[in-house]
Amino acid sequence: MENLKRLYIFTGKGGVGKSTLSLSFVQSLSSNNAKYVYFKSSSLNKKEEISDPLIAQAKELGIPTLGLDLEQAAQSYISKKLKSQTLGKWVLKTPFFKALINMIPGFNYLIYLGQILELLNDDPSLTLVLDSPSSGHALTMLEATHNFKDIFQSGVVFEDTKKMIDLMFGDNFLKVNIITLPTLMAVNEAQELDESLQKITKIDTEIICNNCFKNIPNIEKSTLPEFLINKIDNEQQVSDSFSDILDTYIPHIPTNTTHKLLKELVPSMKNLV
Repeated sequence: MENLKRLYIFTGKGGVGKSTLSLSFVQSLSSNNAKYVYFKSSSLNKKEEISDPLIAQAKELGIPTLGLDLEQAAQSYISKKLKSQTLGKWVLKTPFFKALINMIPGFNYLIYLGQILELLNDDPSLTLVLDSPSSGHALTMLEATHNFKDIFQSGVVFEDTKKMIDLMFGDNFLKVNIITLPTLMAVNEAQELDESLQKITKIDTEIICNNCFKNIPNIEKSTLPEFLINKIDNEQQVSDSFSDILDTYIPHIPTNTTHKLLKELVPSMKNLV
């Protein structure tokens, strides 16, 4: 697939369709013979992966999934730095290290990102798709690298963080798809998130307007009930007001079957690459 990035993050407010679009997106990667992994969890914890219905759904569709465990990721990192698995396990169990994770905001995200980037670095053909549970989650994760680079002016953590920044924010590596709904408030919130992300550094982002009735092919407004006509008119107002930031509109798919919904959305996914 042309212009395919290494890491995709789907983010936005709750209920905008991040999970549906991210799963459909990885299905579109599958149809293009791309190698990919999908992962989702509020804390990115392997134990939560077991009971996550979306992970189960991804596995039903044959989509490879990834769960990350904070302790395992931290132990792997420390062991490599100390060149000893035994010392790594010992450090991880100390009260100081546990306090460090709890006291420093975003430190856990830095550990997760380190493992994610290591996986991508080890396999140049791999693409990772993160279904982020909330706007704040994605923002904190991406902010963490720059925050720690500023906190640690030198030393091992500083050097490792700098490497992460150079890799993640390098050319053609990361794209953040901000999912929103076709309402004025929702798009305003998506725009604010985009502006916050751009303050970190220049990031490839796109605001995707999901579940749009006005984009359903061959729709005849005169045959619709009044509430749907009003909805389409409101969507047009959103489109006119935010024409400078909204390039991609995902149409509403009239089905209650998840598998059919994901399949029907695949043609729209080429715009999200």
